[in-house]
Amino acid sequence: MFRRLITTTAALLATGLVLTGCGAANAGSTSTPDTSKPLRIMADVTPHSLLLKEAEKEGLLGDVKLDITEISGDIDPNQLVESGDLDANFFQHVPYLTDWNSKHTGSDLVALSPVHVEPLGLYSKKVKLDAVPDGAVVAIPADATNQARALFLLADAGLVTLDVKPDQEGLDYSQITPEKNVTGNPKNLSWLKIDRPQLAATLDDPQVTLSIINGNYAIEAGLVPTTDALALESADNNPYANVVAVKATLKDDPRVQKLNEALTSPQIQKYITDTFKGSVLPAK
Repeated sequence: MFRRLITTTAALLATGLVLTGCGAANAGSTSTPDTSKPLRIMADVTPHSLLLKEAEKEGLLGDVKLDITEISGDIDPNQLVESGDLDANFFQHVPYLTDWNSKHTGSDLVALSPVHVEPLGLYSKKVKLDAVPDGAVVAIPADATNQARALFLLADAGLVTLDVKPDQEGLDYSQITPEKNVTGNPKNLSWLKIDRPQLAATLDDPQVTLSIINGNYAIEAGLVPTTDALALESADNNPYANVVAVKATLKDDPRVQKLNEALTSPQIQKYITDTFKGSVLPAK
């Protein structure tokens, strides 16, 4: 998901979250949280931060206040929550969080309820789906879990066949790759693995025929997934629904519970439907 992971200290410098005092950066992970304080949450700009602000605007949070920091640059929001420098983040789906936890010994980040799906889309400025040329280059997400997601979308579009299915019990999404799991490739597609924020830019790369782009980055690039995508994910039983993540010790915090209730409320579901017109979908 990120071009590189940086240390917590560097991330704090980038986001203005520097804590003073030796050892202060770890205080949030061991001490009892003060539930009267704002909940410190880092979120992607679109649609995550917008949803948080809408929940505030509509009074769905009651007395709970949010201190929202929008993700910018090469930072790792999970590391900031794990260290206690943030209380929560809102930018990822469960397979990504599961993969992150598996790679960080001792991490205990947990997901709250599914909120929304940003449908992964297959895009091109060069060809239509029924005219994909032999040997086409496909830009896909570089991170493991979204790479698997891209392959499932290509399979749904009829461009490849796989030896796994997305609803397969016990499936480890982080282990699915084109090299291991593509069993049929009639168009002789080749793969260009790109960090997710840069995928929209590959649409203008003369060497790239097709690009698979996450919904939030598609929207930020001015694309309308429901009309511009050659193929688009469904929200039904989608394992890639976005969630708020917190440390396990904070999941029962009343502020966290109130936020979870607000983001899954009928009001926010309607806001998602009305605002994004299918480019972002309420989780089902």
